[in-house]
Amino acid sequence: MDLGNIYRWMLAFLSIYGYATTVYIRGIIDSTITFNCSLRGLSTKHSAIIWTGPPYKDYYSVQNHIYVENIPEDLKPRIKIVGNFPKGLYNLQIKDLHPSDTGFYICHRYRSKRNEYFYLVVIELNVTVSKPSYVGEIGSSITLGCSISSKSSNVSEVRWYFHSNRGYHPLETSCNAENQGKPTCTCRTGKYSKPTPVNPSLTIEKLDLNDVGPYMCSATNQDGLTVNSTTTTLSLLDSKEIRKVVFILGLICFLLVLLFVTGLVLRKNKPMFFLQIAYTFQRAEDDDSKLWDAFISFKSQDADHQFVSSKLYMKLETQLAIANNIVDSIANSRRTILIISREYLQGGYTTFELEMAHAEMISTKSKHKIIPVLLDKYENLQGLMDDTLKHIIQSVTYITWPGETSQRDVKAFWKRLELSMPKKSRKLCIRSDENTPLLSSWLDSSA
Repeated sequence: MDLGNIYRWMLAFLSIYGYATTVYIRGIIDSTITFNCSLRGLSTKHSAIIWTGPPYKDYYSVQNHIYVENIPEDLKPRIKIVGNFPKGLYNLQIKDLHPSDTGFYICHRYRSKRNEYFYLVVIELNVTVSKPSYVGEIGSSITLGCSISSKSSNVSEVRWYFHSNRGYHPLETSCNAENQGKPTCTCRTGKYSKPTPVNPSLTIEKLDLNDVGPYMCSATNQDGLTVNSTTTTLSLLDSKEIRKVVFILGLICFLLVLLFVTGLVLRKNKPMFFLQIAYTFQRAEDDDSKLWDAFISFKSQDADHQFVSSKLYMKLETQLAIANNIVDSIANSRRTILIISREYLQGGYTTFELEMAHAEMISTKSKHKIIPVLLDKYENLQGLMDDTLKHIIQSVTYITWPGETSQRDVKAFWKRLELSMPKKSRKLCIRSDENTPLLSSWLDSSA
């Protein structure tokens, strides 16, 4: 016969003669339980309460003093004496119940023949809902998930409860004359599935607005202990609302993709609108020590020479109000305009000009900028570019000369170039037919 059975026989004998009372308590794993015991009817000065517990060898406590050395190791951090000590209330409290806490806990009243016996059974019964909320569609069905675990005793019953203005009441899977119309239950034949210990989830058919609200899963084991889950909430959308939500989500995804693609495109070609805004808020750049606005680097071939002398120079001098000298020193220029063609990429002195402009651009104290002007499509010139020029093309906005095929494209080209040039605080009026000696000599020397 084990020790537990011996104590049960002793308690039965003592109860017959009125010396002891026994209280059987079911505790849930991981919960907190308190055994109440007081010195009611005894003098608090000359009496004491002594607690003992499994394995019934030594005292757990005397009054509110705990003898830690007598308590099992896993119980030490979880045991405590609580209560109103001046009034003789010395209650034993155990937190985070473990299955090993099962057993007898005895309140010995010193100087009294009457003790109190508590037999604790710790039951591991957990009930949880799968999700905190569900969204269903009117007219369809939905399943509310529930999971149950019980190691100490088998589950005997599972029920679901619904919360309305009358509070929580059980959902009846079948209705009869006895429970029909009672406020303590909800009877809707064929509406709910019957939950079982094997399948505790609840399926609701033909959803309507009356199904909206909180639900709770509940389980009872063979020891008679009932544990409830936290609540899960059901909300509904009709088909139109679902289509609306899907449309909005799809639109948001489309806009995000469009924004991402636009960002990639803007890295290469900034629209005129954004260039105009940036130019409007740009500070004037003619208050520095630079002598000229731009240095033009190009290959002295007939086509390139013709473009610079008859088109680019005249446009910069007349429409952009650039100073009337074309510089031969990049260090004294605010911009370097690269006229990039197949001939330009064949090398020569243009390589030196390119390297000098790049060095000036990446200088920490310099505000020098490079404006690449492509006389052919980028795809046609990319294979001829060296690493330095590729790096420049990737880090700045280049402009492609569209040719004379479209007047609209030509106008847009000059506008983009204008917005890429330094902003002036004053405009110099220069006749369009006026050539400076410096420009003429520079063009001649480049030929």
